[in-house]
Amino acid sequence: MDASSSDLARLLRVLAVRVLVLAVLVGITGTALLTIVFVLAGLWLLLASVDAAAEHRQDVP
Repeated sequence: MDASSSDLARLLRVLAVRVLVLAVLVGITGTALLTIVFVLAGLWLLLASVDAAAEHRQDVP
């Protein structure tokens, strides 16, 4: 069992949640363009964590 890929997926999820919370805070302040950038970055990190977890499941017999 490769713990590094599951650790990577967990780290990406944590970063994604933090970026999405930051997007909410920036959205409250009224900066629309920056909010969109943070939302896209958060969603990208979530998708990257799903891909990392999927690769981990394929590696385990």
